[in-house]
Amino acid sequence: MEMDDHWLAEHPDSTEEIPTLSISGYLAGEPGALDATAAQLREISETIGFFYLEGHDVPPQVMQAAFAQSKRFHEQPLEVRRQLPKRRPKLPIGYLALEDQEPVPGQPPHNLSSSYLFYMERGPNDPVVNPEDPFRLPNVWPDWMPGFREQVLDYYQRVEKLALKLMPLWARALDLPADYFEPYFTNPWLSMGLTWYPPRAVSKDRVFGIKPHTDNTIMTLLTTDDVPGLAVRMPSGRWRLADPRPGAFVVNTGNSLSRWTNGRFLSTKHHVINSTGEGRYSIPTFFGANLDAEIRCVPTCDTPEHPAEFPPITYRDLQNWYFLGDGVAEKSMGPGTKSEGKWMRESAQKPA
Repeated sequence: MEMDDHWLAEHPDSTEEIPTLSISGYLAGEPGALDATAAQLREISETIGFFYLEGHDVPPQVMQAAFAQSKRFHEQPLEVRRQLPKRRPKLPIGYLALEDQEPVPGQPPHNLSSSYLFYMERGPNDPVVNPEDPFRLPNVWPDWMPGFREQVLDYYQRVEKLALKLMPLWARALDLPADYFEPYFTNPWLSMGLTWYPPRAVSKDRVFGIKPHTDNTIMTLLTTDDVPGLAVRMPSGRWRLADPRPGAFVVNTGNSLSRWTNGRFLSTKHHVINSTGEGRYSIPTFFGANLDAEIRCVPTCDTPEHPAEFPPITYRDLQNWYFLGDGVAEKSMGPGTKSEGKWMRESAQKPA
């Protein structure tokens, strides 16, 4: 991107609205609510790719408990938090402290944040667990914090169920049968992060809480505290600071769903700058398909006018490209990432 675009990212000033989608009628099974809500979701996904999700069924007290545990964890002394394994590309779960992030040669400084990441909890004898597979690692927990694991997992499991309930809406938004995606999500891959951003007066030298990027998910469901910081690249090309909305999720379409829809649904750039003078907490949930699910253009998006642009790829290979292959460099602010057209370059069309 040009310097002007970097400046825009560092100075979010758009007044364009981030839309709101309420799913209370859909969840209640009201007549016509499925298709009516899906029509709203279609418009959002084709124009912005970000929305506030209200009317969901995750109890406020469960959300509040997860945030309380996150704050409790991040307030532990650094030497205590460092008892957890350090996150790195081939060990994506565990803890990465702000103090332990290392700069990448030739790239802007690292993100100003600390994060603890985990997967679905599985028993030690679960055949899915594989310490040699970065997508099947057993979780590591701060066992010195009683109640942490239970309350955080309660939130995780409820968000996973919510994400699955959204899939019929995505299907109908694409004029597909409501159950179209069910075979692809029998064992979905998802991870959750507990993230803390230190206060910073201004963004300087392209240092962000999280640098501008797109997510490689089907969708990301984010909850935050009442401290602003998330900024979204809007259709105008300018950036909008998302207003905190307690009790709501901020949901965005990811690269995987954009690819599945032949680019019809956007995967929009976003970043975090915490310039409030106080710490900020957020909990992102990165929701994906079965690892062996084939991401192939859906029938309603493969047309004579716009034939399928990308070859089929498994969800696992798409994640490998993003985290371990060429996507490491291409997922941030370089040309070829979204939000106004193709979200990946030609080099990304084949599995890593």
